[in-house]
Amino acid sequence: MKQTDSRVWIEKVENIFSYDEIKRVLFKILDNFGNEVTRKPKTNALIKLNLCLLKGPETGATVDPRVVRAVAEWLISNHNFKKIYLAEADATHLDAEMAFKILGWREYFRDMTQVEFFNLSKDEKVSARGHYLENLEMSRTMMEADLLISFAKLKTHTQQKITCIMKNQFGAIPYKYKIIYHAKLAQAIYDATSARIPDLSIVDGLIAMEGNGPTNGIPKRTKLLLASNDPVSMDHVCARIMGFNPLNVPHLRLAARNGLGSMQYEIRGTPPDPLNLRFKFLPKWKQIVKKGIGIVQKGTINEEA
Repeated sequence: MKQTDSRVWIEKVENIFSYDEIKRVLFKILDNFGNEVTRKPKTNALIKLNLCLLKGPETGATVDPRVVRAVAEWLISNHNFKKIYLAEADATHLDAEMAFKILGWREYFRDMTQVEFFNLSKDEKVSARGHYLENLEMSRTMMEADLLISFAKLKTHTQQKITCIMKNQFGAIPYKYKIIYHAKLAQAIYDATSARIPDLSIVDGLIAMEGNGPTNGIPKRTKLLLASNDPVSMDHVCARIMGFNPLNVPHLRLAARNGLGSMQYEIRGTPPDPLNLRFKFLPKWKQIVKKGIGIVQKGTINEEA
């Protein structure tokens, strides 16, 4: 992708409790990315969700099913997709099937026959070439999807500063105990993203998370919806929105070093002014304590090789 082709579209949803308003704004955004999602009729799309815990979107921890439903409706009505997989992988504190049920996702989508919930951890695994990791494997269905959409939440992360699209792709690694990668988390995030670069990236910032993210932070109502044709550009913008220098985000430094995606892009829509919304972050002393605990538990934490 040429650098001039990378763009991030940002819009504000004034009434985040209105599905009609969410749908109207999201359709406005997605209509600008038709070329990125156009496929032959009756093909399949896979949306990688961010459901890291059994917490609802009002906590800022997980994506809002209303926004995902609006995306699915847009895909079906505008591009005639045969099947849309809503996918997540198991994690240390998460069973994907349980999340789909307990968080109400299955009930919310029960009238949409084209939608199928999918556990990436139960799928056949295929080898994916990693720049840093040996023996990286990913879900075959995700790797071979005609269209891959990565759907993330706007959140802080105590190790990586932010968790948006690239960290969401790390969540697609189909192993439950992904904590084994935390000693080299930035490298694992980079490899998981480059293994299958999303065709479209969407970030739910209606209710974001600041502070001790990505699971125990404080909800922050930003009312934003974002989409991009470049996951690196998207994360770059999200870092700026949260108030971080993007090059202080370890996995974005690796992307810049290796030429993955673009850090030169066009912002369109109605971004907040100023762009920096000054998210709170974990205090420095807590970062030091947390890192010390990690060293004791894992032997070392090295995110930047």
